[in-house]
Amino acid sequence: MKRKTLTSAMKASISDVLETMFFLPLELSDDAQFEKWWASGRKDLLVAKLCFKGPVSGTFFFFIPKDLGLSLAANFMGEEEGDVSREQVEDTVKEILNMISGNSFGTWDDQQVFDLGIPKIVHFEEAERDHSACSENVFIGIRTLDDSLGLELIMQT
Repeated sequence: MKRKTLTSAMKASISDVLETMFFLPLELSDDAQFEKWWASGRKDLLVAKLCFKGPVSGTFFFFIPKDLGLSLAANFMGEEEGDVSREQVEDTVKEILNMISGNSFGTWDDQQVFDLGIPKIVHFEEAERDHSACSENVFIGIRTLDDSLGLELIMQT
């Protein structure tokens, strides 16, 4: 598995999507670990999940604080935060994950075909359970000026 090149592709995609499309300045952590990140006590998260199949199969999880999800959705839609519904926030978060996932695979190997599932919002416990059961993962911690996000790729072996 080309873990190093896949990790680089994921980081580039996170930057492309969040900095370019959502104008969100960020810093990516090279030494991020899921357990360490979660131990920081973040409980106010939206968690999006996207399964995929291809030369590498598995699941992406995207973790974003609810307040930041609301802000990104409002900015993306050109609306005031008070006018944005929970469903619109969740749809925006799912679309962010969809864009990051597709961009990651295209950047990693544009000759391979990946079948991306439909992203959905899940409870954190599902991500935690999948993480505990996985044998190989990549976790990238993402820092913004005011918050922390996370992207985890869990690979099936």
